Amino acid sequence: MELHRYDALPSTNAAARAAAYSLAPEFYTVAANTQSAGRGRLTRRFFSPRGGTYFSVVLRPAFSPALYGALTPFAALSVVRALEQCTGVSTEIKWVNDVLLDGKKLCGILSESGTDKEGRPFVIVGIGINTFSEPFPPELSEIAVSLPYEDKDKLIGAVVEELSQYSVSIPSKTWQAEYRKRACFLGCSVLLIENGETRCVSALDIDENGALIVKNEQGERESVCGGEISLRFGTAPEKTT
Repeated sequence: MELHRYDALPSTNAAARAAAYSLAPEFYTVAANTQSAGRGRLTRRFFSPRGGTYFSVVLRPAFSPALYGALTPFAALSVVRALEQCTGVSTEIKWVNDVLLDGKKLCGILSESGTDKEGRPFVIVGIGINTFSEPFPPELSEIAVSLPYEDKDKLIGAVVEELSQYSVSIPSKTWQAEYRKRACFLGCSVLLIENGETRCVSALDIDENGALIVKNEQGERESVCGGEISLRFGTAPEKTT
């Protein structure tokens, strides 16, 4: 890992993307103590106060772009493993890009692909872990949680070490069994938000490409590559068999 740390950046993903375009090597990592324009999926702002762990990693996959969708789920699994190593705390995964603690969001992941100035592909995996002590704003306090942790570079190193296994684990599909064990949504009725529409589905599995396999209200199986799911119904999600 080649770690480049900054006090403040607009976005670690933007900085890592610029570095990747300029031929930065694999696992080049950009970290910041705070972000002024941190981003989540679907153009959402990512709350990034001081004390959080914000970093983006350059990957240069040698496998087919068809497998790129598995990088975000694999990164979530990498975060879960690293958090357990560094803090002893067990967390869960919510498809497609969240790590949860006690049912609330502890970490978000944003993966973005591109090509460098020589035409070679890259993927930026941006990770934000709530390790600060600052309280959340009211609109986030019911859905997000923090796990204060001081040694940010140790945590980043642990995540990148786990993430470095992607080039073998993703093509061989060896990551899926553990992902399923860590996934809090599998076997549940969930709300699927996709293309501006919301519907209730049963979350059945995740495939080798990172797609969510669901059963819709008509009893048909579908493969979902975009959108997101919500576990919040006002009551606990219903487990399905």
